[in-house]
Amino acid sequence: MQPKQSPDYRAELCELLNRLLASRGWSPAKLARESGQSKATISRMTSYAYRGKPHQPTMRTIQAISLALKLTPEERRKLFYTAFPEFAVWDEASEKGYDVIDTNELLEKKGLPLLMSIKK
Repeated sequence: MQPKQSPDYRAELCELLNRLLASRGWSPAKLARESGQSKATISRMTSYAYRGKPHQPTMRTIQAISLALKLTPEERRKLFYTAFPEFAVWDEASEKGYDVIDTNELLEKKGLPLLMSIKK
């Protein structure tokens, strides 16, 4: 069985985006204009419980936001790792030379989507 992502990362993403906006003096509406994303998409990301349902952004949305905010490489990495926590595990596994099974063990421990199904 493949673990589901915990919604906790979405609250962290919301907080990170709001900090990035505040540091630039931007509103969510300005981010929507500058990134080419809809106001609804940005609103769902900057208010964690938008209409009671947490929002899972796409990689394209995160990339558009990162370009609009002109993030540094470190800020961009933080944004992507926060939106897609499995990326950090994948990078760690690659740096350490892990295989798919070892990487899946790390992902499973963190409750993240696996690279392949684990048969039990």
